[in-house]
Amino acid sequence: MTSTRAIGALALLVAAVTGLIGGPAGLGYAAVFVLATVPGWPVGRAVFGAGHPARWIAGGLIGYGLTTVALWVPLALHQAWWLPFVASWAVACVLTFVLFRRNAELLAPLPQWTGDTTRALALALCLVPLVMVLPYRNVAKIDEQGGRNYRAYFTADFVWHEALAGELARFTSPPRNPYMAAEPLHYYWGYFVLPSVATGVVTQAKQVPPIESFLAVNNLGAGLLFVGAVFLAAFAAVPRAWAVAWALWLVVLSASAEGLYQVVSQWQKGVPLSQVRGINIDAVTAWFFYGLTVDGLPRSLWWGPQHANASALGLLAVTLAICAGPAMRVRAALVAGAALGLALMMSPFPAGSMTLVYGAALIWMALSTPRVLPRLVLTQCAAVAMVALGLGWCLLNGTFEGAGSAVALGLSSAAMHTPFTILGLALGPALVPALAGLAVVATRRFPPSTRAAVAGVALSALLFFFVTLVLEPIWVGWRAGHLFLISSPALIAAALGLLYDRVGRTATVGLAGVLMLGGAPTTLIDIYNAQDTTNLNMGPGFRWTVRLSPQEQEALRWVETRTPRAALVQMSLTPRGRETWSLIPSFARRRMAAGLPISLLRTPEYDALAARADRIYQTADVDEAVALWRALKIDYLYVGRVERESWTAGTAKFTAHPEHFGRVFSNDEVAVYVLY
Repeated sequence: MTSTRAIGALALLVAAVTGLIGGPAGLGYAAVFVLATVPGWPVGRAVFGAGHPARWIAGGLIGYGLTTVALWVPLALHQAWWLPFVASWAVACVLTFVLFRRNAELLAPLPQWTGDTTRALALALCLVPLVMVLPYRNVAKIDEQGGRNYRAYFTADFVWHEALAGELARFTSPPRNPYMAAEPLHYYWGYFVLPSVATGVVTQAKQVPPIESFLAVNNLGAGLLFVGAVFLAAFAAVPRAWAVAWALWLVVLSASAEGLYQVVSQWQKGVPLSQVRGINIDAVTAWFFYGLTVDGLPRSLWWGPQHANASALGLLAVTLAICAGPAMRVRAALVAGAALGLALMMSPFPAGSMTLVYGAALIWMALSTPRVLPRLVLTQCAAVAMVALGLGWCLLNGTFEGAGSAVALGLSSAAMHTPFTILGLALGPALVPALAGLAVVATRRFPPSTRAAVAGVALSALLFFFVTLVLEPIWVGWRAGHLFLISSPALIAAALGLLYDRVGRTATVGLAGVLMLGGAPTTLIDIYNAQDTTNLNMGPGFRWTVRLSPQEQEALRWVETRTPRAALVQMSLTPRGRETWSLIPSFARRRMAAGLPISLLRTPEYDALAARADRIYQTADVDEAVALWRALKIDYLYVGRVERESWTAGTAKFTAHPEHFGRVFSNDEVAVYVLY
């Protein structure tokens, strides 16, 4: 297959999956996503060359980030409607096309690129639509009774992203916390600006926005750029295209042995294989060994797109460091710094990690030729300035305010709980060849191009064992594991390349196949479970599939279309727990006075407000309920089946005292009240 046919086949696959997961609205949004990458096109050309496939990956990443900034400007100036958005984006395009006019000398030329390299890249990129299609195809799956079904995995993240995009689509600057409306939102929301602006513009046109389609297609596009960035960084380090492609297939599809362990364990105990439907298969190390867990890269594609996007921008900076070296020109440093600064806007933790890898790699390379150190210091001032701008944006918008106090340094007790077992299960099929690759580059005295990968793997180990997020200890395991998985392909490719040179193709393919088989069960089970909306059984404190009945959908549509956009709509909290914790913000697009978000740092203030809000449902004292209602400034009270079953005596007062509680909507399952 020629490289042109390979790219054409990839394009057809992506288009087909876009239609499947996004429908007609998604296909239209795909054009919006492509336009969002335009400001970066001249940057990608200046870095890698006009005809180079890598140009579109680099340009797409930078363009998406610059479009985010461009769309934020009208939001910050309170001029949020379609014309200022288009004008600001057009200014960004003009600036980059002027500043990065065609140059004869490339800023960071990659190693020799052939048609074979393009085919290997296309093979790697095919992973994205193949991994994403089934879980995203079944988001909001309609059953025979008309219920909408959401797999619990998406309840925690994709559904939260719906609430986040719905909040940003209000065009309020700064955005409010939809689970505590009295407070601003402290979350890294930069990645979500583009789909949120599209949602807001559609809403201004008096249409109900297909927000789920917008998010799904946006994540697909971002996933392609992410996997492309991993390929470029690995290829720049070890320019053996097919070894890099196989390394990517390994870390995406077969990095974890948890699925194999669980299948064998159940077989030995005589437990039916079907029981894996009730297990978070990529968290076996946490469920059964009580240690940290590592989420595989498919989960970054499914529900961590902001982290993946930040990592991709960081990898672009690392690729520039590898290709341009410590003697890089100022313009290259500016591009690398811009990538890292934009990464901070998308997700600070992976961005900070990649900034450390970028700096460590440059310094390590410069130590081999000390005479370039003064030049390195001077040129990297440009990169530092761009990173400072990104940090300033985060501080201005308060995106991670309060997060610093939640981070603790020191040996992690969770990480040290059976560490060899945990790492062997969570990362074994990728860890073994990565360590072999580390030995290969060590015997060669760490060639400069591989030092960024070594730095990334080393930093991931430090984060895993010595950093803890106090309020959510398991979170660092996810992020440290993610850093290992995106840094290790270069080392894995080095090991595969040496093996190929020593023993030939057959043995190399055989060994790679064994590693793939060892890790494939985890990913296959995870893909199946993530798309399985027929599993209505209870999980650990929540149902594996959240179902919105037709009556609930009717009530939520009424709230979304018939109440003021600034209205506070309250539901009960403790009885709903982790199952429908985001019902109102995600599906009715309204803020709550009190909520219990599992996506934000859980501070005591949330629990205190939740207790007061639940008391409105619980108490039979009308005066107490009225006083709490007014104190929390609630506009509408949502009383569904969960509320009535949990607070039977307390909810009876709403119908018994119409002089205080006016029922403005009702059906067989849900009633909505206002306070007189």
